[in-house]
Amino acid sequence: MIFYALSGLINGLTSTIFGLFVYFKHKKNPVNRSYGLLSLGIAVWGYSYFFWQISRNAQEALFWLRWLTVGSIFIPTFFLNFILTFLRIQKERRKTIYFAFLFSVFFSFFYASPLLIKGIGPKLIFKFWPEAGALYSLFLVFFFACVLYACYMLFSAYRKSSGTGYIKNQIKLMLFASLIGFVGGSTNYPLWYNFPFLPVGTILVAVHVLILAYAIVKYRLMDIRLAITRTTIFVMVYTLVLGLPFLLATSGKRALISLIGAQWWLGPLVLMTALGASGPFIFLYIDKKAVALLLREQHRYQDILRHAAVDMTRIRNLQKLLDFIIKLFNDAVRITHSAIYLFDTKAGMFFLKAGFNLQKIQPDSITEKNVLIMWLERHKEPLVYEEIKRKSEDNLGSVFDELTKEMESLNAAVVLPCLLEEKLLDILILGDKVSGKIYTAEDLDNFLELGREVALATENALLYGYIEEEIRQRSRQLIEVESQLVQAEKMATVGTLAGGVAHEINNPLAAILTNAQMLLADASSLDSDTKESLELIEEATKRCRAIVQKLMTYAKKPLEGAYISEVDLSKVINSVISFLGYEFEQDNIKMTASLKEDDYVVLGNQNELEQVVINIVLNARDAIKQVKKSGRIRILLLKEEKWIKIQIEDEGIGMPKDTIPKIFDPFFTTKEVGKGVGLGLSICQSIVEKHNGTISVQSELNKGSCFTIKLPKLRKESVLKNAIR
Repeated sequence: MIFYALSGLINGLTSTIFGLFVYFKHKKNPVNRSYGLLSLGIAVWGYSYFFWQISRNAQEALFWLRWLTVGSIFIPTFFLNFILTFLRIQKERRKTIYFAFLFSVFFSFFYASPLLIKGIGPKLIFKFWPEAGALYSLFLVFFFACVLYACYMLFSAYRKSSGTGYIKNQIKLMLFASLIGFVGGSTNYPLWYNFPFLPVGTILVAVHVLILAYAIVKYRLMDIRLAITRTTIFVMVYTLVLGLPFLLATSGKRALISLIGAQWWLGPLVLMTALGASGPFIFLYIDKKAVALLLREQHRYQDILRHAAVDMTRIRNLQKLLDFIIKLFNDAVRITHSAIYLFDTKAGMFFLKAGFNLQKIQPDSITEKNVLIMWLERHKEPLVYEEIKRKSEDNLGSVFDELTKEMESLNAAVVLPCLLEEKLLDILILGDKVSGKIYTAEDLDNFLELGREVALATENALLYGYIEEEIRQRSRQLIEVESQLVQAEKMATVGTLAGGVAHEINNPLAAILTNAQMLLADASSLDSDTKESLELIEEATKRCRAIVQKLMTYAKKPLEGAYISEVDLSKVINSVISFLGYEFEQDNIKMTASLKEDDYVVLGNQNELEQVVINIVLNARDAIKQVKKSGRIRILLLKEEKWIKIQIEDEGIGMPKDTIPKIFDPFFTTKEVGKGVGLGLSICQSIVEKHNGTISVQSELNKGSCFTIKLPKLRKESVLKNAIR
């Protein structure tokens, strides 16, 4: 008796707890509300069942039997309403639900009538068991009609479902729960008609309630085979734990009395205690063996993926690695299609790098501001399409609507984030399993762990590729530098030769100029044509002499360990303008100097300081020619308390902010290959710092640049001859 009473109490408590939990989980959802109604009906039936079984007299038993009948009258209607709501066809089947409610209301009018409960009396082991009235058979027809119709609708939905394993698995769970619950609960009815069958399945109603709640609330469902297996094992162990003591107490009572007398009840009690203590261990042992057998295929590919993680870290080529990952998932898990997106830091996007069987149009890239990317970065767990779609349909938030659309555009059944130290590096797009089975929670946990290995392997391959590219680039630079150095050596030789040649040319030029000027001194004896010719000779000779002097100046080499002297920076600027002015005019570049009549004297080497200014103005010319055909370079000399500043401004292309810190690095250049080796500004900085000065730049892209050179003013106590270190 106590077993059946406890069965009713467990059913009532289970219905109350899970009914309230599911309802308040999302009480605006029609599915949750309809489940709450079903739980209410089962709770009324379960509590009434408990109090009926512990009743001390017939009147009390009849009272609770009538309340039990009220619960059982509304259970089929509530169940039908719940199933149709779950399948989202309650509006189409509205009339069916209304008729079911009308029948329930009709039968409820007779809950206290002999037409339903004719009377009560002792049957089998029960003191107070009901006798079915004339109307009770009609009620049972209604009861099973509602249940069978609901199950039929579930089965039809299962057959028509073209979705993934998630929807089918959810419907299968519903069918399984319905079978368990109503078959178990229906074991009460035979005894109403005097068939000697004990209601041993009553406790299964609690299992029915629990599985339904699980199917509603839990989006990541367990495999239906696993659910059935575990339920079967539970029922078997439960039957063993409670059934054997009950059998001993009933069938073996006489034998026990003959053995131990009045204390016969100790036998069933000791047996129940022993079985109760060992029951959980028996269940866990059998469950472990059964699960290992059922999920051997799943464990097979999980082992393959785990072992492959080691191989991934050995692949250095990025594209080979990504192709290997795609092939690994396709061969091990056997999925319809897959793709992998890799994050590009510079572009701020994920780009499609590898894929398999991508039949639909697959996006080439995903921005890092995409709602799906932001969700993965925030939650750091896989996304399952059917889960997200279900949450969207359950109106759990607009974000799920957006995620559903994004996953549909990516043709993704699962989106797997590949994380390295909480940073999202790759995204794996997985299609459905070829078998049609669902991705279990264990699958997704294993995939997430593998995703970390994928991210690590990707990072290693990227780093290896970067190092290889860096080595190739440095090798090219070294070859180019070597070529430049050879060319520089040639130019140095040419410069030395030019200096000698210029010196040799300068002497005859001086003779020509002297003779021309002497002849012009006696102009009175010359006719006009001769005088004009001599004047042209004088002018041309002076021009040639100026060119030769510039060539001799340029050919001078700064001596290592040269002694410093007083250098007037205004003369340095004028010398540079004189030297490059004609060349710049040919390029339509106007170079001007803003020089006040003042003392701009510093200690230094004039040739080296000219080299600095020449290098900067040549760069300025190149920068201007990138954006316009003509332009202006302005050179300013400014005095401060302790410094003299040279500012060189241009109207060129300018530089982005991230480039400015690098321009003084050796071998860094923004010019095209072959047009610069990246040593000019580095040498300029070295010379300026050797003069105890500083060089800096201010620049904006498309707004020009301004170089500022600061050199210390000449101090009276300075020694005029001192080597620059």
